[in-house]
Order: sequence, then C-alpha cells, then structure tokens
Amino acid sequence: MSRSCLTAVVFLILVFSAQSVSAQGSEYELDEVLEMARAYAPLLAEHDAREDHARWQKYRAERAWWPSLQAQSLLAPVPAEADPSRIDENIDEILSLNLGPYFRQTARVTMPIYTFGRISAAQELADVGVDVASLQRDAAIQDHLLRARQAYHGRQLARAFEELLAEGDALIKDTLEEMEEDRAFGEADFSTADLRRLQIFNAELDTMLLDNGRLKDLTESALRYLTDTDEPMEVPALRPEDAELPIGGLELYQEAARENRPEIAQLQKAVEARRLQEDLSRREFYPNLFVAFDFGFGWSTEAPAFQRVCRRVEEGGPCVNSETLFTRPYANPFDTLTFGVAVGLQWRFDFAQQYGRLQESRARTTQTEAQEERALGAMRLEIEEAWRTTSDARARIDIERRRFDTARRWRNQYGLQSDLRGGADMRDALDPLRAYYEGRVGYLEAAHAYLAARAELARKVGVESLDEIEIGLGD
Repeated sequence: MSRSCLTAVVFLILVFSAQSVSAQGSEYELDEVLEMARAYAPLLAEHDAREDHARWQKYRAERAWWPSLQAQSLLAPVPAEADPSRIDENIDEILSLNLGPYFRQTARVTMPIYTFGRISAAQELADVGVDVASLQRDAAIQDHLLRARQAYHGRQLARAFEELLAEGDALIKDTLEEMEEDRAFGEADFSTADLRRLQIFNAELDTMLLDNGRLKDLTESALRYLTDTDEPMEVPALRPEDAELPIGGLELYQEAARENRPEIAQLQKAVEARRLQEDLSRREFYPNLFVAFDFGFGWSTEAPAFQRVCRRVEEGGPCVNSETLFTRPYANPFDTLTFGVAVGLQWRFDFAQQYGRLQESRARTTQTEAQEERALGAMRLEIEEAWRTTSDARARIDIERRRFDTARRWRNQYGLQSDLRGGADMRDALDPLRAYYEGRVGYLEAAHAYLAARAELARKVGVESLDEIEIGLGD
C-alpha cells in the first residue's frame, strides 16, 4: 500500500464518521421519555399513600364535632335467692353453684359544644398536612424527571459517540490489517514509525469505544428503570447545535425559585404548622364544654330472696312473728334502667406541664422560622452555584465549537492536499485526524454538560424545564 493511499484512507475515516449507525428498537424523544417517567408507578403509589394519609387526618379533624359513644357490656354470675342482708347465705349459694347470669349494659354519648378553638386549629393543621403531602409529591416527581433527563442526555451523548467512532474504528482496523499483510509479504512501503502511530491511534479508539459502551449500557438501564419499561430504548444522537440555548441572568432564576420551588412552599407550611401547634398548646389551658347522654340497663334471670318483715306492736318494740312474714325487696339491684343528660366542663389542671409544652412549641416555632430564613439564603446560593455552572457550560460550548471548527478546517485542508503529497508523513495525517476527533468529542461533551446543567438548574428553580421561565430570551 502506498503512503498516499494510506493517508487518503485515514482521511476517509473522518468523512464516513459522520454517518449514523442503524438504530435498534424504538427511538424516543425527550417529551416521550418524560411522560413515561411521570407515570412511574412505584413513585406515584408511594405519594398516593402519603396524600391519603394526610387526607384521612383531615377527615378526622373535620369530624371532631361528631358525638362519640362509649359503651360497656358486662356479663357476670350472681347467686340465686341472694339475701342482701346475709352475705354468708350468698356465699353458700355461690359455693353450691346455685348461680344465674347477670347482664349489665352502660353507654355514654358525649359531644363537644365549645373547645376554645382546639378543633378549628386542628382542622387548619390538617389542611397544612394535605398541602405538604402534595408539595412532597411535586418535589419527588421533579427529582425523578431530573434523573430521567440526565439519563436521556447521557444516552444521547453515547449515541453521538457511537456514530463518531464506529466508522473510524472499522476503517482503522482494515487499514492496519492491510499494512500488516503488506509487511508480512515484504511489500510495505511505509515506515515502522507510521505503523506504530496508527496502532497507538487504534488503541485510543478502542479505549473510547470501551468507555462509550459502558456509558451506553448504564444510561439505557437508567432510562428503563426510570420509565418502568423492559423494552429497548433508543434515542436520537446528541446534536450540539440544538444545545446552543441562551441563558438568562441570575435574578430571573432566583425569583422564579421563590414562586415555583416546592421546598420553599414546604418551609412556609412548616412555619405555619409550628404556629398552629403553638396555638393548640396555648388552648390547652382552657376547658372543653360538652354535653353527655348516659344510659344503663341491668337484667338477670335471678332475683333477690324474700326479705323478713318486722311487725311491731308498738314503735321501738320487738318484732312479732317475723319468721313467718316475708316480702320482696323494695329495689331489685339485678333489674335496673337508668337515663341521664348533662352538660359539663372538662378541665385539665396540669399547669406546669401545660406551660412547659407551650414554651416548647414557641421554641420550635422560633427554630423553624430561623431555619426558613437560613434555607432561603442557602437556596439563593445554591441557585447561584447552579446558574454559574450553567453559564460556564454555555460559554464552553462556544469555545469547543471554535476548537472543533478549526480542527475540521485543518482536517479538510489536509484532505484536499493529500493526493498531491504522496510523500506525506503519517504524522501529517494523524495530527489533524486526532485534533478533529478531540474537537468533536469536546464539542459533544460541552453540549451534554450544558444540557445537564440546565436540567439541574431547572430542578433547583422548581420547574420541569427552563423554557417555562426563559420566554423571550435570545429573540
């Protein structure tokens, strides 16, 4: 193989490297992937349960006015023919198992009339719980969508690298085989140094292919997990030109975060909840006004024994013929029916403990307010860091594009002259080729870094995409 032919083949690597590789499986756009990730069943089930828990707490708080019923049912053995005045005879009846069943049923219905704001405060606290559960759901979905975006852009990068490297790898290996064959038959018209340069470049391509294979497998596995699918997921290759989106000023994203970020709203709800808890602790010093309805019923198959009647001739005199006179008791303790209605105040006189709990609630409220202030400052700093990273990534795209354009012109210039320079050194062919590859890889990596940084910044702002708040930028 002649040296001019060899250098021409090397140039063809770059010409064919832009050709796409046939895709396997369905090709998904970003919106489709995000829609599938948004429907991720395990995540939705977890937060559905969390919201149900909060809603049922609200259900209980809204029905705290409802009357409550406390009932007690009693079944016990009682002696037959029991004599209330002769306990020894009652014991004899019990020991001889001369017993009968006794049933007693009591019930109390209580209903709050006025609780000095306890119930209304509890209802407001339950409303806060429902709002917090919804905000937690939004934050979790945003985290999930962020990971889906990162996996999607990573898979795009792997696809672009795959297209860049596939054709070049095949042609390099074919060229090396031909060179080895010419050398074996003594027909080589190239130097050993040229062969070694091409072998080293081939090893570099193999390393890049190995790294890209790992990136491809991991990002595709991540996409399948995040979208809850077992089907192959192919995505279009990353086009750096599509990533050259404008970036706004820092204030735009900090203001948007205060309005959209779920964690900010959660902090505000946390302060509100602490204040309501403090209010509840303060109301513990007041009583509960309630109305109560009591009901009691007793019944047995047995009845008390006849009672002796003492008949006296004169007041204070002895009983006359008392052993022959018996009558039933005036009241049967085994057969009762009671009913009552009352209005009452329920007090709890535990001022030391109540005062301590109130001060604890006040301290927690102050602590949460301070945490909110600190978190807002940390949020501003966090967004500034993410914005700086995104801005730098955007500037790097321009730098890497200039580098890539220069390398491409160098490669094209060498390619146009290669037929006229039959004696060109292999280094003259590989240097622009390597520069082209490095420039293309740098351009792709810069585009990917910018898309990933935009996704991270969008999450910190609290929106699914920065496009929602960047309307008008770049016009």
